[in-house]
Amino acid sequence: RPSLIDREEAKRRRESAQERRKGNDERHLAILRLCPCAISLTMPAGEVHHLKTGPAAKERGMGMRATDRWGIPLAHDIHMDLESHGSRREYEFLAARGLYDPYGLAQALWEAWPKTVETYTKIILAYREVRVRI
Repeated sequence: RPSLIDREEAKRRRESAQERRKGNDERHLAILRLCPCAISLTMPAGEVHHLKTGPAAKERGMGMRATDRWGIPLAHDIHMDLESHGSRREYEFLAARGLYDPYGLAQALWEAWPKTVETYTKIILAYREVRVRI
């Protein structure tokens, strides 16, 4: 029978398929939760919505959400309202609230450096300004 230490080490090695996928980063999610909501700009957003449509759809599978690279910060009430609309109407829901390219925003946030609340907030605010003018 393996020792307690061996069992704990084996347990740590067993990660879920979601945890092993490239594009997941707990630090990225933690920073996104502290950023302003991509719709209402209330701060902190508090939650991260993982996009389900567009390029993010290619990363989804049975019981698997898209990777963290497709996360955008949303306030709780907006996030719950979006979830109740279903994934097929995700883009329509976001566009009706002024977020016309959620995939571009998610990608810009993922690629940002340094990964700080200040950097992410600047991206969200600049992104909203550009989209509002169009």
